[in-house]
Amino acid sequence: MNISIFGLGYVGCVSIGCLAKNGHKVIGVDVNQQKVDLINSGKPTIIEKDIDKIVKEQHAAGNISATTIASEAVAQTETSIIAVGTPSTPQGHLDLKYIFKVAENIGNALKNKETFHVVAIRSTVLPGTCDKVAEIIAQASGKQRNEAFAVVDNPEFLREGSAVADYYNPPLTLIGSDNLQAANIIADLYRQLPGEIIITNLRVAEIMKYVNNTYHALKISFANEVGNVCSELGIDSHKV
Repeated sequence: MNISIFGLGYVGCVSIGCLAKNGHKVIGVDVNQQKVDLINSGKPTIIEKDIDKIVKEQHAAGNISATTIASEAVAQTETSIIAVGTPSTPQGHLDLKYIFKVAENIGNALKNKETFHVVAIRSTVLPGTCDKVAEIIAQASGKQRNEAFAVVDNPEFLREGSAVADYYNPPLTLIGSDNLQAANIIADLYRQLPGEIIITNLRVAEIMKYVNNTYHALKISFANEVGNVCSELGIDSHKV
């Protein structure tokens, strides 16, 4: 499959390498020219075990390239993956402006495209984000959702330091969609990997990623509190 990936940070870089290694042709898109130049030189944009070898090999094989021009990437691909950051605002909310800007760029690119296009969001988002992204794409392109394009949620569960291993050994693959055709297209990207593929509705998938993140944070906070109590009592918390 021909795939474009928007955002060449941690998730985007791992995805571009691993998808290419799995037999796909992948174009990375980023506003940062330095990141684009790195990919086009066969070098990763991050430091992560094994990703340097994968990017180098797949670039040499002609399976990886990058650009700053969204329309070029969309025109050459069937599926676009959004992997831009959703940083926290000072109020603790997710800042979705980068996702919405990418949605606008994809919509503008779809004006001149006749074939069905699938947009998959890998970034951490709140329920309702996929619907908003679909609205933006529809408005920018002048085309109908689930006729000319579809939006699915495909959250990532990668850990820094073991992201490549996590990609190839997922506990599950989660796809949220209101379009079965689009869901199956994205599922095809992962059928060779272990772990169950779960297709559910958009909002369940969106909140599941958010709940997963907060649950891990809860466990860390709990462990730290146990450590503090043990320290006060002179107990080895590691043994506990």
